Amino acid sequence: MAKVHVVGAGPAGSIAAMSALRHGHKVIISEDHQVAGTPENCSGLFSIDGLQSLSTFLDHRRFVLNHIHGAHIHLADQKLSVRRKRPVGSVCDRAAMDQALAARAESEGARINYGERVSDRFHADNIIGADGPLSSVARHFRFRPIRRHVATLQAFIPYRAEDPSMVEVFLSNSRFPGFFAWVIPRDEENAEFGVGAEFPDRPLEPWGRLLKMKSVRGAPHPKGAIIPIEARPQTAMRSGRRNILLAGDAAGQVKSTTGGGVIFGGNCAAIAGRHATDPKRYEMEWRFKHGTDLAMHLLIHDYLASMSDREMSAFGKRLKKLDCDSYLSRHGHMDRPTRMIGPAILLHLLKNMTGVA
Repeated sequence: MAKVHVVGAGPAGSIAAMSALRHGHKVIISEDHQVAGTPENCSGLFSIDGLQSLSTFLDHRRFVLNHIHGAHIHLADQKLSVRRKRPVGSVCDRAAMDQALAARAESEGARINYGERVSDRFHADNIIGADGPLSSVARHFRFRPIRRHVATLQAFIPYRAEDPSMVEVFLSNSRFPGFFAWVIPRDEENAEFGVGAEFPDRPLEPWGRLLKMKSVRGAPHPKGAIIPIEARPQTAMRSGRRNILLAGDAAGQVKSTTGGGVIFGGNCAAIAGRHATDPKRYEMEWRFKHGTDLAMHLLIHDYLASMSDREMSAFGKRLKKLDCDSYLSRHGHMDRPTRMIGPAILLHLLKNMTGVA
């Protein structure tokens, strides 16, 4: 039995702690805030498949505010609508979900020290840094930095969506440079509005553009967050007698296309807890299981970010001509782009190019 110190009681930290406990380790968690899940700076939209992949740690159904069936995707002036009959995503109460994960880790045997900021004094020789994109654990042990980040602004705003089961996504590098804007209905009366911009661009002007586009007045002051959009080059090491692993945003285990980190970060955190004493095995396993999909998210992000609005509009027209919205409605996946590539897409393109029904 080893002793494991998890830094950060967000979803990745709590899941890493539970995983370590279930593999026979003692766990101490340090959380610099007084309550887990605060401040609430991240979206609560998750794929249902992704949430189910974390079902051994969390029953997400208790926190669902709204079911999402698809998205209206605006590529400059072109609109694609992707919809399924059954829900593909859930909008959850993110703060309550984070608090429930931390409480469950505590109930399974973890000791949580709230209000404890860790910079260099660790409670164990096995350390899991789950302390966000500006990780103090990563800095202390001199991990190579994450160089690409997105700055976001978001707020909950009274808003009546035409269809509360559909998310709106706006891609335009003239209005939302390097990222996108979104409207996520939480219920029939409210929605989360958000924008992001890749550094060195800033999100304040894009925020104003989104509000103007949606004719919103008197919006509350938005909350900001920083999101990594690339995986850290190295996420685990042995330093003397210490084993140091990074998980979640601290490792850059985030979808570059959307900034979502709970699903990939949580699954990687479970691996970190399982291999808390074996950095090499952790590094190999998470990259083998999730590295390809994360790399593909980054490729998609960079491809879209490279386009002018004119090019993006032309791209949207090509997708519509090839009926790709219907393909995505049948085969799209919010987390796993590799699942969308295979014989099905080749058959779909062949049918549309040859005019075969």
